[in-house]
Amino acid sequence: SNAPPSSRPFVGRPSTSRPSTMGSVKPESRISTAGPLNSPKASVGGRMPVCSECHQSIRGPFVTALGKNWHPEHFKCSMCAVSLQDLGFVEEGNRLYCERDYNANFAPLCSNCSQRITGDTLHALDRTFHPDCFVCAHCHQPFGNQGFHLEDDAPYCERDWNNLFTSKCNACNRPIQAGDRWVEALSASWHAQCFCCAMCHSCLEGQSFYGRHGKPYCRAHAS
Repeated sequence: SNAPPSSRPFVGRPSTSRPSTMGSVKPESRISTAGPLNSPKASVGGRMPVCSECHQSIRGPFVTALGKNWHPEHFKCSMCAVSLQDLGFVEEGNRLYCERDYNANFAPLCSNCSQRITGDTLHALDRTFHPDCFVCAHCHQPFGNQGFHLEDDAPYCERDWNNLFTSKCNACNRPIQAGDRWVEALSASWHAQCFCCAMCHSCLEGQSFYGRHGKPYCRAHAS
């Protein structure tokens, strides 16, 4: 026989699912290159260009990079003095460095492998990573350009975060994701649109309902 309905109906109230932090990542590189030498006849705003190193007027060919000008002989690494005209370089503390010296002395450390990052740098969670070192805490796959969820200060891909941390709807068995409307009732979680009368399938979100054998019923079908 069917169990009688409870004398006091269970009332479900919608709320949002577990809050999460969704982030995204984008690698970047600080390596710059200079263009070809400018003509001695070139001017800057109608005036002779001024060398960013010695602060003297430049009357011959000059190098332009980072919005500044240099005598060719002054456009060099601040550490090893190699010419930077045909090399990649990095500006650090208003000084220029070749890639080798920058990487050896200033390149950031990867928060995962603790090695210097000599190529693209990925910034996430206020830390720096090699792009291939910023990985899901569960499946250990790199995020690439995909977003991630943060749980207990650890990043997770969308799939693993849903599988590990989200509640499953008691009706459709799919994850209740961040931003979904949901109902907690009958010792289970339900998508708001899935919380329906087991008999007539009318939506019971925000409505009084009766529980029987773990299923919700509207007032009309409670008996």
